[in-house]
Amino acid sequence: MTPTAIRELRNRLCESQTHFGERFQVSQITVAYWESGRSQPAPKRLSELAILASNTTSTNAPVKAFRPIQYLGSKQRLAETIATVLSEVAPGASRVGDLFAGSGVVSSLLGTIRPVTAVDIQAFSHALTTALLHGKAEHYAEFIQPEFMLQVNEFARRVSHQVAPLLEFEAKALHKAASGDPEDLIHLMEFGSLAIHEQRPLTNCPPRLEKLLGKVIKGLKTSEFNTADLTAIRYFGGPYFSYAQALELDAIYMAANALKVPSSKSCVLAVLLSTASEIVNTVGKQFAQPMKLKKADGRIPPLLLQRALRDRTLNTIQIFQSWANRWQEHVLPTNDNHRVVRGDVIEFAANDRECGVYYADPPYTIDHYSRFYHVLETLVLRDSPRLDEMKKRGELSVMRGVYRIGRHQSSFCVPSTAPAAFDKLFAATVRREAPLVLSYSPFDEAEGHRPRLLTFPDLVATAKRHYPNVSVMEITEHSHRKLNTKTHNVGIRNDAERLLICKV
Repeated sequence: MTPTAIRELRNRLCESQTHFGERFQVSQITVAYWESGRSQPAPKRLSELAILASNTTSTNAPVKAFRPIQYLGSKQRLAETIATVLSEVAPGASRVGDLFAGSGVVSSLLGTIRPVTAVDIQAFSHALTTALLHGKAEHYAEFIQPEFMLQVNEFARRVSHQVAPLLEFEAKALHKAASGDPEDLIHLMEFGSLAIHEQRPLTNCPPRLEKLLGKVIKGLKTSEFNTADLTAIRYFGGPYFSYAQALELDAIYMAANALKVPSSKSCVLAVLLSTASEIVNTVGKQFAQPMKLKKADGRIPPLLLQRALRDRTLNTIQIFQSWANRWQEHVLPTNDNHRVVRGDVIEFAANDRECGVYYADPPYTIDHYSRFYHVLETLVLRDSPRLDEMKKRGELSVMRGVYRIGRHQSSFCVPSTAPAAFDKLFAATVRREAPLVLSYSPFDEAEGHRPRLLTFPDLVATAKRHYPNVSVMEITEHSHRKLNTKTHNVGIRNDAERLLICKV
């Protein structure tokens, strides 16, 4: 039995590699090796596989959508509906263009049934969708092997030596916080970014921490590592992750750089982003801004402190290996006919000559999109960006969110340009004489929902200027994740999502 046949058999059974292996008393890694061709089943196992295959018929059980990161407005629960609608408006196996691909949830599900071109201008999206559409089981299996983990641990050891003063301070701060004295932990979260301190030291930073930051910065300048190698610990250790977690993220990245196969590197980067999304210490696991433990009135909410202690002690390496297993179990059966494009969606649609249908998931509000994923963007680009600054009481200071200068601002996210952007999108896709299915979320101003950049009637009217056949499907059981703040934590509408179906 060929590796492909073994994988197809497992997929027909809708089983993970772990559960499939239990049938034959073998490990998940062994199944991964069978499916990748790295090893062959023993004669007895081949006989058992053949018997199982002969007694197993193909099923139409739906493939479940895979969400690789926490994503605001994730389409995980809506992906199957989107796939069904696309099949109705464009029957057959024509290529679908997934515009604003984001976390790749829709692309990966569509990739099980038809060729996909995933398009997004963000580098983190390109990394995720490349791994989702082109990753192979043997790549992910490599990341949990002892050889790879030995490299990770060796890089972590060497980085730890360079940042030892901060690691020691952090360990004591976490212990004190767990014992009822969180002040040092609060200072680390407020002032602990090495990149901020190097660009423009924050006022009110405690002298002891300021001295430690300066000492570590000086040491790193003469270390064996370049700035790209240490992006996580330089920028986000302190505000978003513990230093211990950040250095392990960097160690994984450096171990990936040592891999000889470029495709393996793209896969390990995707698993790294999944890991960062799980361990990050923010409200809602988004990256809009770090958690602020101490409120303006001096209160320290017990729940926030518990979350900080929990998140900052999560084991990065174990979580990375867990995600590697999950990625491995969601490898597409065939992935040679997909494409990933990093670029502007309107420009892509205007020049595309391959897609027979498009799906678009545009931003909904002015504060959507890049602001929530700037950490992932920097972890992918590793380009040592300068950080955004703002004037506070007449003095410049780096924004506590550690936002990169020049982060992408989509024309769909700007009230003055959004109407024209939607108009250009419809014009580009209809010029291809291709149907377009567009996700959009209405809002109820009376309920305090975040205003959309276009009202739904205006969006429909714009579509009708280009497409002769425009209809609306309401998805009654889907609702977006909300940021957990008092101003955004509003009631959830059952009809929070609609599909605008545009046919030629």
